[in-house]
Amino acid sequence: MTGGTPRRGRLAGRPFRAGLLACLVALPLAGCINENREIAIGEQIASQVNSQVPLVRDVPLNLYVNDLGRLIARRSARPELQYHFYIVNTPGINAFALPGGHIYVNRGLIERTGNVSELAGILAHEIGHVAARHGAENLQRHMRTRSVAAVMYQLVLDREPLLDQEALRLGGELWASSHSRADEAEADRLAVNYLVATGVDPRGMLSLFSALLEEEAQDPQAMAAADSWFSTHPATAARMDATRAHIREVMATPLERELARNNESYAAFLRRLSALPPPMLGMQLPMGHPLRKGSDAE
Repeated sequence: MTGGTPRRGRLAGRPFRAGLLACLVALPLAGCINENREIAIGEQIASQVNSQVPLVRDVPLNLYVNDLGRLIARRSARPELQYHFYIVNTPGINAFALPGGHIYVNRGLIERTGNVSELAGILAHEIGHVAARHGAENLQRHMRTRSVAAVMYQLVLDREPLLDQEALRLGGELWASSHSRADEAEADRLAVNYLVATGVDPRGMLSLFSALLEEEAQDPQAMAAADSWFSTHPATAARMDATRAHIREVMATPLERELARNNESYAAFLRRLSALPPPMLGMQLPMGHPLRKGSDAE
């Protein structure tokens, strides 16, 4: 009798290993990270990212960005998500979305906008990535290329919660990764649709792209040092042409209302943002930190 117990234990472990193997096989088909898991993983990663990244803590500024972002998100393909928007207090020219609806915009990028339609275009583009689950797909790719078994055990099979360092490392990998051209094109198309449905002029996307491209042409080294939005969101001429063509297509049909491009509240928002102490020149994270660009972390 005593010899049978270990045997039953080994047999009992087989369904678990078989289930893990089945989940590994199913990963390319997006069968393991459903919406609930995407949201849970995104919340854990965001919690760790927010403890490490310098964020603007000014309440009115954060309310403004969240109100604008959520107004647009309600017109997205996933309006039921609880979207969260953050201003990263660095001069970098970047924006990024984590799985599950956590969206970050660098102060440096916001300060380069001239009107509310340009900021709305940034937010709508990132909302498009979330709505199309591009971040969840990126997460699956990263899970397949690293210590998959450990991450799968924690994230997918509802065992132990994701360890803080593991969440931070995954966040760093997602933060530094880039979307495919197809994903970027889809996010641009979705952004145009969402903006028009919200009543915001989507041509703000084009004016911001043009301004950033002009700045890059004048000082490409400075733009590269600023961790430019172009490094992960390549604003090529072809991409701008495609966006312009889609805007013409969407706006060809007479609209029920005039689209907003700017308002007085946005000027006040920019003044309040510029009145804050100068942003951090970098992430101020040690070498090897998972969220440091160009990190030597494995």
